[in-house]
Amino acid sequence: MHQIVQKFINNELPASMANTLIGGGLPLPAIDLLYALSHAVNTESELSTKALETLSGLPSSIVLGAISTEIETSDVLGLVLLHRSETDLLEAALLNNVLTAEWMERAIPALPEKLLDIALNNQVLWIQRPTILDALETHPDGTTNLKRRITEFRKDILGQLDSALAQERIDVLEDVESGALDKAWGALPLPKEDDEAITAAFDANLVPHETPEEVAKEVIQPRSVSQRIMKLATNQKIILALKGGKEERTILMREANRLIQVNVVLNGRITEGEITYIAQMRTVHEEVIRIISNNREWMRKYQVLKAIVTNPRTPLPIAMNLLKRINEFDLKLMSKDRNVAEVLRREAKRIVEKKA
Repeated sequence: MHQIVQKFINNELPASMANTLIGGGLPLPAIDLLYALSHAVNTESELSTKALETLSGLPSSIVLGAISTEIETSDVLGLVLLHRSETDLLEAALLNNVLTAEWMERAIPALPEKLLDIALNNQVLWIQRPTILDALETHPDGTTNLKRRITEFRKDILGQLDSALAQERIDVLEDVESGALDKAWGALPLPKEDDEAITAAFDANLVPHETPEEVAKEVIQPRSVSQRIMKLATNQKIILALKGGKEERTILMREANRLIQVNVVLNGRITEGEITYIAQMRTVHEEVIRIISNNREWMRKYQVLKAIVTNPRTPLPIAMNLLKRINEFDLKLMSKDRNVAEVLRREAKRIVEKKA
């Protein structure tokens, strides 16, 4: 490492010379400039913005030549991985044997799909830091084949999955690939240990009465979506509720867990028809009612409005506040409906009489 760069790292360089160094104004080898830039960025110094500007202005060939040589610190590789986008630079940084597991994990979310296999093939690093596999598995561009290999590595090398659970995940990935399951299934995380124990106990209570022929039949025949959901852990159900398709949302909305119901309503793919149905449900959690009632777009639909007001699960202050938006015909019906809270019936009757 050049003497000037070392002084900069040790905070021994005058401010004016440090500014010139980070601006690329000193005649230094490219690798030494990268050392200085990575230090400025990683320490979030006052020169970090200027350092990133200098990095972006460096020709790709110069950066490639620098990181292809023997380097002293992996911070330079991290700088390139996080702040440059050229494929050849990223590939060179990923293949450099100085790269650490920490930098690998940090870099994965920003990697393009075609470079994810390089990260997965580096078994030395992800054995040191298994969370690298988590980052790869949750990458939005991760392919089904990539996730299948991760599942096999988790089973065969890390021992995180037993054979049955690994095969279950592989079956799910194949169904996603064929279109039999919604793509959200492919992004489900591993079940949490406590939830997995609960699921195992639940299954144990279901299976004993089955005959060997019935068990074999279950293995041979493809499972329905509802059967697959029943075997999921709670953390998996919560994520599927937030990202899954219509069939998954319909099934998961029947779950008693508040977080699962809430995530169904927060799913970006949910339709107005589903919201109307949910607003009518007598088993819906109060928090779901509050989320729907606070959404102006949904509450413009009269059927949603009416369902919220007449739902016994709706908190009384919310129902009372919305009652004035109900039409006169429905108010008359509500005033005589014994399934509606007495306070609401009286208020509906009062509004009708006042209008009359």
